[in-house]
Amino acid sequence: MVEHKLTLGLLTENEWLAGLPSQATERLIQAAKVRRFKENQSVQAKGAPADGLYGVLSGEVRVSATSFAGDEIVFTRILPGQWFGEIALLDGGPRTHDAHALIESELAILPKKVVMDLCFSFPEVYRAMVLLLCGHCRQAFTAVDDLLVCSPEQRLARRLLQRSTDSKRLNIEISQQELGSLIGISRQSTNKILKSWESKGFIVRVYRGLEIINIDALRAVI
Repeated sequence: MVEHKLTLGLLTENEWLAGLPSQATERLIQAAKVRRFKENQSVQAKGAPADGLYGVLSGEVRVSATSFAGDEIVFTRILPGQWFGEIALLDGGPRTHDAHALIESELAILPKKVVMDLCFSFPEVYRAMVLLLCGHCRQAFTAVDDLLVCSPEQRLARRLLQRSTDSKRLNIEISQQELGSLIGISRQSTNKILKSWESKGFIVRVYRGLEIINIDALRAVI
């Protein structure tokens, strides 16, 4: 129980929860349910009713939709420390997208009733939910802007740099199909760009992903 509480406590250090009153934070931690998901297991389905707010404790979650042709279109990945699922809680509608565990993952689930009750009791909680929503809206608008004004190379570099740190080398586990889906181009076009970057020493393609070896070069692309 202590380890469970500490783990969730670390998650509440996320920027959008950091300013909540201690009473609200304590109630959220007490109400949170921790659930483990296997690789590719469904976390939520588009059109389903909302059961709560999700926070990634470990692993990774991909948010996607299915095209008319049956292809999966990946919109984003949710990393440890990040929350998602607030739209359906705030407007009372169904889930807007599918979400699956990309790898074996552990998620904290804050029950819908608890979150909404706290929104009415503490204005700070409601504001935090709105800030979370605004953050996701900004990400979506940025993605649209990138699609309209940036080249495929620029969009791909941006996506990879979003995963970067201050380290000189970075391993990213992601398929070329998913990378292409994230930036709106085919797997073949993605492969062509990666092959060019590999020849220039920007990256090295490895099993199930790639390794960035020259972050500055990728920054220069955008």
